[in-house]
Amino acid sequence: MTGTWVYSTDRGVRKLKPGADFQIYQNRHADAIKVRKPPCLAKLETWHAEGGCEALDGCWVEPDGECRHGLPSWLRALNMI
Repeated sequence: MTGTWVYSTDRGVRKLKPGADFQIYQNRHADAIKVRKPPCLAKLETWHAEGGCEALDGCWVEPDGECRHGLPSWLRALNMI
């Protein structure tokens, strides 16, 4: 079981506890979205060395940027920059 990963601007990226309901979480954090499991540190380092990073939805952006859909880079979402 992989669990559900979520992102909200006020809480960042989190893994919901087993059995937690996404709808209940979203009621408390209205902008919450489901995201895939965060990339490993090696992948984040590679992206940073390349001068870019994927956003939460897969768009390629500046390491400290956000995509045209308004989602931050993984580095920003994980509070690494």
